[in-house]
Amino acid sequence: MDKVEDASLSAHLELAQCHIRVFVALPILIGWYLFWYMQARSTEANTGLAGLCVFYAFALAHWAHVKRYPGIYPQRRVAAIMMDQLGCFIGMLLTRELGTVIVFLNLWISLGNGIRFGVKWMALSATLATTGLIVLSMVSDYWGQRPIWIISLVLLNAAIPAYVASLIRGFHDGQARLAQYADHMERMALKDGLTGLPNRAALFDEFEKASAHARRAGSAIAVLYFDLDGFKQVNDRLGHAQGDMLLKEAANCANAVLRGEDVLARLGGDEFVVLLRVHDSGKRARRVAERIRQSIASIETVDGNPVHVTASVGMVVASGLDADRLGAERILHEADLNMYAAKKDGKNQIVLTTLSSEIRLAARRA
Repeated sequence: MDKVEDASLSAHLELAQCHIRVFVALPILIGWYLFWYMQARSTEANTGLAGLCVFYAFALAHWAHVKRYPGIYPQRRVAAIMMDQLGCFIGMLLTRELGTVIVFLNLWISLGNGIRFGVKWMALSATLATTGLIVLSMVSDYWGQRPIWIISLVLLNAAIPAYVASLIRGFHDGQARLAQYADHMERMALKDGLTGLPNRAALFDEFEKASAHARRAGSAIAVLYFDLDGFKQVNDRLGHAQGDMLLKEAANCANAVLRGEDVLARLGGDEFVVLLRVHDSGKRARRVAERIRQSIASIETVDGNPVHVTASVGMVVASGLDADRLGAERILHEADLNMYAAKKDGKNQIVLTTLSSEIRLAARRA
C-alpha cells in the first residue's frame, strides 16, 4: 500500500471513530441531561448540558482536523483517547450513579479505537481508564464510598479490552498463517515435485521477465532444451527409484555450470530447459550447453550402479524483441525440434538456431 492509500485509509478510520463519538454518545448524553432535568435538579442538568457541549465541540473539532489533515498522526490519536477518558471521568464526577453508563460509553469508544488502529491504542485507553478510576475514587466522596463499584469498573475496563485484544491478535495470527500457507502452496505449484526445480508454469513466468529485460536492454535470451540419452534403459534396468535418482543427479550437474540469474526447469520425464540471458549472440549459451553435455556424460553411477547417459541439446537464441513477439511456447517448441535433430545426428549433440526475425523462423520451417 502506498503512502496516499495509507493516508486515505487512516483518515477513513479516524472519521469512523469520530462518528462513533457523535452518534453513539449522543442518545446517552442527551438521556443523561433529561434524567436530571426531569428530576428538577437544574444544577446537574445544566452541568450535564455544558459537558455535552464541550464533548461535542471536541468531537467536531477532531473530525474537522482529520478531514483537513488526513494521515497517520499518533499524537492526534493520543489526544483523542485522553479527551474521551477525561470526558468520561468528569461525567462520572458530576453525575454520580449515572457515571456507570458513561463508563460503558467510553469502553465502547476504546474498543473501537483498538479494533481500528491496533491493540496498543486499546491498551492505552484501558490504562488511562484504570488510572482515572483510581484517581476518581480518591477525589470523589461519592465514588470513594463505593469501592466495589470502582473495582468492578476497573476489572471491566481491563478484562474486556484484554479479551478483544486476544481476538484481534488471533485474527491477525490466523491471517499471517493463511498468507504463509498460500505463499507456500503458490511456491509448490511452481516447483517440480521430484527435483525442486521450477516447472513449466514457473519457466514461462521467467521467460516473460527475461524477454522483457532483453527487449529493454537490447540483448537476447537463449533457451536450451535437453533430455537424457539412455534414460529409458536405466529406468527399465534399475527401476523408477534409480531413475528418479538419476534425474536429481542430472539436475545437480546442470545447475553446477549455471550462474545465479540462469534458470533451470524440468518440464517432465527426463526433459529439462535452461533459460539464459545473453549479450554475445549466443557464444556463452553454446559454452553452457557444452558444459551441460559434458557434465551429464560424466555421470557414471547411480546408487552404486553403473550407468551411461548423455544429453542431446536443442538451442534457440532470440533477441528480446523476437522473444517477446514469438512467445515462450513457440520458442520452446523450436528448441524441442532442435533437440530431436540432435538425437537424429547421433545423440550427445548440440543443435542451435539463432532467430533474428519472425520471417526467418517461418522460412526455416518451410
